[in-house]
Amino acid sequence: MSEPVRDIILRTVTDSGMIDYGDRIIVGVSGGADSLCLLHFLTTIQEDLALEIVVAHINHNLRGEEALRDQRVVEEFCRERAVRCEVKSVDVGQLARENGESSEECGRRIRYGFFAELSHSGGKIATAHTLSDSVETVLFHLVRGTSLNGLIGIPEKRDNIIRPLIRITRTQVEEYCRENHIAYVTDSTNLQNHYNRNKIRNIVTPVFKEINPSFETAVGRLCESAKNYLDFVMQTAEQVINKSRIKQNTITMYRCEDLRQCHRTVLRQIILMVFQRAGCYTYEEKHILLTEKAVLQNGGTVDLPKNYSAVVRQGNLRVYRKVQQSQILIPFPETDSEFRINQQKFTVKFLTKEEFDKNISVHNLLFKNALDCDILQSEIFIRTRKTADRFLQRNRGVEKSVKRLFNEAKIPSEQRSSVLLVAQDSEVLWIDGFGVSERACVKPTTRKIALITVRSVRSGG
Repeated sequence: MSEPVRDIILRTVTDSGMIDYGDRIIVGVSGGADSLCLLHFLTTIQEDLALEIVVAHINHNLRGEEALRDQRVVEEFCRERAVRCEVKSVDVGQLARENGESSEECGRRIRYGFFAELSHSGGKIATAHTLSDSVETVLFHLVRGTSLNGLIGIPEKRDNIIRPLIRITRTQVEEYCRENHIAYVTDSTNLQNHYNRNKIRNIVTPVFKEINPSFETAVGRLCESAKNYLDFVMQTAEQVINKSRIKQNTITMYRCEDLRQCHRTVLRQIILMVFQRAGCYTYEEKHILLTEKAVLQNGGTVDLPKNYSAVVRQGNLRVYRKVQQSQILIPFPETDSEFRINQQKFTVKFLTKEEFDKNISVHNLLFKNALDCDILQSEIFIRTRKTADRFLQRNRGVEKSVKRLFNEAKIPSEQRSSVLLVAQDSEVLWIDGFGVSERACVKPTTRKIALITVRSVRSGG
């Protein structure tokens, strides 16, 4: 004898701990069998758990009189059971056209925005997704190509969203409605095969159920196995991430030596997690594979969507977003001046040799940022680096390209375009963090000196 549908729903709620005593629950109700089944079930446990139930119904205005019929069914159901009902009417078709979205995308955005508005960030949101919906999601992911994540289907809960019906099929929902004399409506668009999900629901799934009547339950077991397997992989990946993480000021990197010791399944999960922690979410499988190759080969760069990059250099993996910096070109001043450049305060103070000598006895480090103005024969500029720039470090005797200098100093790629320097054509006279060049340093014969200081400032400061 099969387990009663209500008992399955109750066990789902209990096992996952998705509902607590005194919860405020916003229930998305369309008027269909799934959502009315969910609402009916919640009303049966409402008194025992002291639940506050608020029904949220969206009239998308896509189906004319049929949409009004759905709204009336929901309102009547709530009125009979003294449940608070909130209705929002939106012209989703018009709004979708204005925003360049599909009506499905727009409708989903409107629904969840309405749910969040009613929850006041303190309640839970209950949606009527079933095992059948989860199976359709898995099949949709398989058709498009998916990783293990795509086999998990729809989770029982995520953040404050709960899905009490996720372990029962659509057939069981209809059985529950018959047993409890619930009159529901059917969205006529669900019967049309214009949408890919409807094709899966109306054409693909029935064929699989002919082969195996318990097909949906079998896929449900697959989802559970995939979830358990992925949980293990994620826990292992988290341990490796914590072990390999290196922090240098604001830069986070991961030692490739530690990553290469992992099984490739774990390594790919690590890469996925590193992408997300850097803020990159719109990646594809090929980006993970290319980054994996760079880690295994201990070198390489992968361009990711939304202007992100994954870089393996000097034994470390780093993912960051490239910030496009406009080329800075400011004439070097002839009098004391202060500039605000890229959240930095650039100050120039002119001193005579006598004034400088008095200060240098107190602050010996000033010599590093003191520029000999007597050598300046043509215009010089405060700017950021260019390809041909070269720099002769003081007391080193070797001229290098600025690019090589930054490489040797291990300056992160994303920071190089914001490093300020002072240059005369392609000859760099001073670089922030490196100081003055051999030719531009103060000498015993120097008469006029420009003292440069650079400090970071907060936005708005």
